[in-house]
Formats: sequence, C-alpha cells, structure tokens
Amino acid sequence: MSKLPHPAALLLLALLSCDKGDAGADSAPAAWRPDLACPGDVGCENNDGALRVGFGKQSITPICYESWIDVDENAEYNKNTDTFLDCGCDRLCAEDEGYPGADEGEGDGEFKAMWMGGFSESHPAMGSHDELWARVVLLDQGTTRVAVVSLDLVGFFNEDVVKVRALVDEADIGVDHVLITATHQHEGPDTMGLWGPSFGKTGYQEDYVAYVRAQTVKAIADAVGALAEVGSVKVGSALVAEAHPRGQANFSRDSRDPVIFPDDVNIAAFYDTSGAVMGSMVNWGNHPEALSDENFQMTSDFVHYIRETVEGGSSWSNGEGVEGIGGTCVFIQGSVGGLMTPLGVRVQTPDGGEFSASTFEKAEALGVQIGEIALGALTSAEALSSPKLQIAQSIFFFPVDNFGFQAAFNLGVFDRQLYNYDPDEDIDDDNTPEVLTEVNVLTLGELQLLTVPGELFPEIAIGGYDGSMVGADEYSLIDAENPNPPDLTLAPSAPYLRDQMAGKYRWIVGLGNDELGYIIPEYDFITHPDAPYVSEAEGDHYEETNSLGPRTQPILTEQATRLLEWSR
Repeated sequence: MSKLPHPAALLLLALLSCDKGDAGADSAPAAWRPDLACPGDVGCENNDGALRVGFGKQSITPICYESWIDVDENAEYNKNTDTFLDCGCDRLCAEDEGYPGADEGEGDGEFKAMWMGGFSESHPAMGSHDELWARVVLLDQGTTRVAVVSLDLVGFFNEDVVKVRALVDEADIGVDHVLITATHQHEGPDTMGLWGPSFGKTGYQEDYVAYVRAQTVKAIADAVGALAEVGSVKVGSALVAEAHPRGQANFSRDSRDPVIFPDDVNIAAFYDTSGAVMGSMVNWGNHPEALSDENFQMTSDFVHYIRETVEGGSSWSNGEGVEGIGGTCVFIQGSVGGLMTPLGVRVQTPDGGEFSASTFEKAEALGVQIGEIALGALTSAEALSSPKLQIAQSIFFFPVDNFGFQAAFNLGVFDRQLYNYDPDEDIDDDNTPEVLTEVNVLTLGELQLLTVPGELFPEIAIGGYDGSMVGADEYSLIDAENPNPPDLTLAPSAPYLRDQMAGKYRWIVGLGNDELGYIIPEYDFITHPDAPYVSEAEGDHYEETNSLGPRTQPILTEQATRLLEWSR
C-alpha cells in the first residue's frame, strides 16, 4: 500500500483481517493437525505417480463502467468541477466511431464509476492500458490437485477466496484446494472498499468482484483441461544485488528503516515430456505502483512487463536482449511490506535510458529487467528430482486492534464479517472484534511456498538486521537523519520464517488468500502518542496506520511456524 492521506490510510487495513492474540501453540493439543492436509484428507489421499501441470488464464479487466474528464487536472474526481461521460457500460456515446446504440446506464445522469484501489479515494478509471488477468498454475499428482491463482488486483479478501473455492466445488473439476494471491497492483478496481468516491464510502462493487470470481473459476477449469504430464521442473533464483550493477536501487526502495530487501527473484519453469515449456511462476517482492497516483488507466504495472518478458523475451536498441521461454507466466507476489516501492527510484536501462517519473516507460523498464533477471536465473536452474506435491492449511483469527479499521467495518466500508465480540457492547480489550484468515504451505519437492495473508515486512521472513540485506551500495541499514530510528537491540534473532521452511527453494507468497495490510515486527510497532492509528509516529511509522495492530506479527509467526513444522 502506498502512502494515503492519513484518514484514508486508517481505513485501509481495517478492511483486512485479524486473529486472536492468545491463540496458538500454547493452547494447541499435542496431536494438532492442519485444517486441510493433502495428501491425507478424504478425496486427496495420496500423491502417487507422475506430476501433471496445467496453465490457464482469463481476463478480469472490468467491462462495464463509465469514463470521465479531469477538467481541473488535479488527479481527483470532483462532481462539481469534472465531467463524467454518460455513455454507459461500453463508454461509447453517439458521436463516437463504432457506436452501437444506447446501452446500460447511458444517459441516465448517474456516474457508473470504477473506483481504482491503492492510493486515494475519488480516483475513478478512465480506461485500461493492458489486460488484467486471473492466471493459474494447476498442480496434480495422484489424487491431490491444487490450483495456484494470481489475480491482478490490489487485494482479494479471504471471504472472496472461500467463495471461489465453493464455485470450484460446484464446477466439479476435482480441485482439492485453491490458493489465491493478488499482485497488489495499485491501478485497478477497488476490491477491498477503501478507495471509494469519498472518505467513509466504499469502493467495493460486488458485481465486479462476482465477475472476478467467475473468471477465476473459468481459468482454473482451463488449467484442468490443459493438464499434461511434466517432464521436468526447473527452479532458479538470482540476487538482484548481484544481477544488476546498481542492485535494488535500480528497481526498488525500502521507505522505512531498517532497510532490508527480499533480494531474490525466483522462477520455476515447467516442461512437458517432450521438453516444451508449459509455463512458469515468477516470485519477487515489490509494490506494482510505478505509475503513481496520477494514472487513470487500469494496468498491472510492471507485472505486465515481467510476464511479457519471461514469455516473449526482450530487446534493446543499444543492448542485447534475452530470449523468452514461452508458455504462460504467473507472477507470485512476495514480501512487499517495509515498504518495498519503485516510487522515488531511478530505473536505468541497457539503452542508456533513465526513468524517474511515474510513467509506463518506467514500469516497462523495471519489469523487463526483472523478467530478464528471472530468465537469467533459469539458465543455471536446478531440475527437481521426482518432486512430491503436498498442501497444508491452517485457519485462525486476527484481532482488529486498529480502531480506525473498527470504524470502517461499522461504516460498511469493509464488507467483511467480524467474529468473537459483542457488537452491542463497547469495543475494548475484553471485547475486540476478530477476522478469520489462514496460512498455507505448498510443497513441491525442494520448492516450498508459504502464503502470508498480507504485506509482510521482509525482516520477518529473512532477518537482515546485520545490514547484509540492504540490496545496494547506495542504501544503508539506518538513515543517519532518522529522528526516531528503530532500536535494533530489540529486534528478534533467528530463526526467521524462511529459516523454518523446508527445501532448497523457499518462496514467501504475499497477500496469500487474504489482504490484511502491513504485518510489522512487534518490536518496532510504534503508534503516535496522541493520535494512534490516525497519525504516524515520528521516524516514518506510516505502516502502523494501515495495520491491524501489534499482535498481528507474533500471531502470524506462531501460526506459520506450527504449520511449517507439521509440513516437514
């Protein structure tokens, strides 16, 4: 999430999820078992035989909405000064070429806006630059079948994930479990509610989200139909700090001390028995927001160019390009908290170009080069040896301590159920609402994925408090001018989440099956002394205003650790 005006900032994370502060291993029975475990559960008893994989994709670009003209050019819609084009769903009026006649909503005097999520309210779309996608890789072995879905959205709540799973069950296509991650692009529809027409009014549109759910099921069905035996799976990883002369400074910036980057670009490519590429997954952590808040064209931002490069390759006027591998590329978001952002970054290219302004050229320059780094990692990738498929899921609660978010629920900005409190009584320490969420561990031989239901600070996964993960010579662990630097003597020691994962290749899947906002290390969770969760504390503590509260990280760590231990 990018910096919002602080009232809206409050609203964002409330929408998200929460968990019970004292829930966890201390109260767990010795024979604890995940809520789902394949192989082992009824219907997914084994993972015998050959691995099969299928890829699918369906567009989730909005179809029905109206455009507008920013008359005062202030990058914000104002009904009193700006002009909306009352042309109906197809955005074609009588004077436009190809006008087919009046359609739904045309000439009714009401602005059918598609509110864009990620930056601020009053930010409706004018059109689309590239397709938004639901992309799927389906893994099948024995009687175990798992779909991994990536949606070009700012976030996708757990309740919508559960609805997708129900639709998949109704479709009767034999899928045991569905994992969904959002790319977290900031230039698409508001699927969470925070970025509506004005403060306190939701931007969530059920008809659009229902369309996303339906298209996701179609993409999963396409992947089922494309299932074929795998000849090999090649997995590779490259450090950005080593792959580019400027390291992370060419692609990303950590806007909060300590500066710690999830430095690896990961790739897994699937080949059929003839050696042809079926598709790939790329995992990297950064906010897809290179276009900033002045863009009104819906886009998947740099993610679009990563996928295009991995599939089709790259070319430069004054530099050597890289050949793509074909197939369908699925982008898997990583750890983006902290926060990881391309805003304020100078992206240099092999052509000698340099892009600092928030433009599509910058998004392309960034995405193409990350795609090239992923392809480079594949050249030295390792083939997994007879990989076995396994999936485990743990469902739990998070408490909503942020009272700004509590208000957002009450206002209906967040369309999500709260649990384990009395809504007729005052909210306090003994009556705190909670939200249901989950973590998952997906294992495929030496490759393991841990889903995290929000925007994880990288240090929770990898440590890096010793300064070893600053990502570039231009960066330092702590800004010398920070008036309130984090006290690293209080930072936790290893093992961190990725230390506890199994296998040689360990991927953090951000925004996995939920979007809970920022997940901040407990030791550095500092709120404003006079206006907690409303204003940020000195020293850049913006993320707290968009977090569920200080209990989120320890609960997540406990739940993830238990599931990882079980999955070994």
